[in-house]
Amino acid sequence: MGRGGFEPPKALGQLIYSQSRLTTSVSARPDDFTDNRWVPNRRFVLWQGLASPSLERMIMTESEGGFELAGIIIQAAAGTSYVARYFVHVDGGWRTLDAMIEVENGTRRSVSLTRTPSGQWVCDGRAMPALHDCVDVDLEWTPATNTLPIRRLSLDAGGPREATAAWVRFPSLMVEPLVQSYERLGRRRYRYRSGAFSADLEVDDDGLVLQYGTNWQAVAVGGGS
Repeated sequence: MGRGGFEPPKALGQLIYSQSRLTTSVSARPDDFTDNRWVPNRRFVLWQGLASPSLERMIMTESEGGFELAGIIIQAAAGTSYVARYFVHVDGGWRTLDAMIEVENGTRRSVSLTRTPSGQWVCDGRAMPALHDCVDVDLEWTPATNTLPIRRLSLDAGGPREATAAWVRFPSLMVEPLVQSYERLGRRRYRYRSGAFSADLEVDDDGLVLQYGTNWQAVAVGGGS
């Protein structure tokens, strides 16, 4: 899977071409996943959609000084079935560097996003000044990208913290800023809010979502040493 284009895998098992060890050297608080501590080997999650029929497999690995999240989603929406694939690359501080997203339902469309070192976003070669305040990408059909602000913000228990994201809508793949916030309720529990919507998130030792309100539930989690 290259940066220049999205190469759809022939099977789910070929979704990730390289698996390597997840490590990072930043340390904040002992024994707390939000300190960006070492993450053992690769991680994978299989999510089941609860609000609408869907199934998703995501694999996270270390790559190029940061981390890569790659996933495939099978989703039913408005009486139509979709296959969506995504690839998100973040740096060692979990800040989004680039993303490639593809949706297929008879026809195929895709969108490519890049965040420059100065914080400018480029979408399919076009500058997106409306996204200038965004650090994270947020993909509407998956809880995978909730890990990015959870790891990046390194929240203590207390009030909510705002984290406006570059929100990729599905199945249209339109991109727009989305004002949202995260509040840490406990060691492995967060509250996500955006407008009138809120959901409690249960995460594992590495900040991967196990339960996202009544929307998604992890049915298999693995990887590590």
